[in-house]
Amino acid sequence: MFKKRVAYIVDSDASYRRRFALALRHQGLETRAFSSDADLVEAASYLPAGCVLLAIRGPERSGLDTIRRLLAQRSDMPVIMMRVDPTIREAVQALRAGAVDCLPIPCPMAKVRLALDYAYEILPAKVAHQQFIGEAAALRAHLTSREEEVLKRIVGGMTNRQIALDLAIGVRTVEMHRGNIMQKLRMDNLVALIRFATLAGIAGSNEDAA
Repeated sequence: MFKKRVAYIVDSDASYRRRFALALRHQGLETRAFSSDADLVEAASYLPAGCVLLAIRGPERSGLDTIRRLLAQRSDMPVIMMRVDPTIREAVQALRAGAVDCLPIPCPMAKVRLALDYAYEILPAKVAHQQFIGEAAALRAHLTSREEEVLKRIVGGMTNRQIALDLAIGVRTVEMHRGNIMQKLRMDNLVALIRFATLAGIAGSNEDAA
């Protein structure tokens, strides 16, 4: 799907960073290097979709916050963490934070390519999801604050009557808001609305639904 496979290398070791980038270019990849994860996160919103090779050096840093921050900003950026002699615990933590793999430093190129091939295989689906999030945010921006409140309660499984009681408004008013929500989000049924909300990360509210 992607004519160019881009790899973003993040490593504070300038010498290793240059050698690694050269090795990846010899593998036919387009590379861009960063000396710190902060630099990558700052530039992430402007970068084409690609795979991130995040080298974490030193036991005092976990890199988990970086993974979470990056994926929160760019869910279409598969992250491969790299550490010097990573422990099983560190690998598991990286995967739970959202990384697709955890590799040692140094790592045989054959193993790096396996991890990258998997990352690029799932990249199209991640790009599609990122595009959906953008479109969902644009549609959601048209909702009023009251419509947002109603939507969250719909997602939480509350009935119109329960929503009316919870927000101290009339059932007919809830029905009106519900109709406006469906129209603004371009949904034609409840199942589609729930799916939209789930994929868009809209949390439900059902405190009084019991």
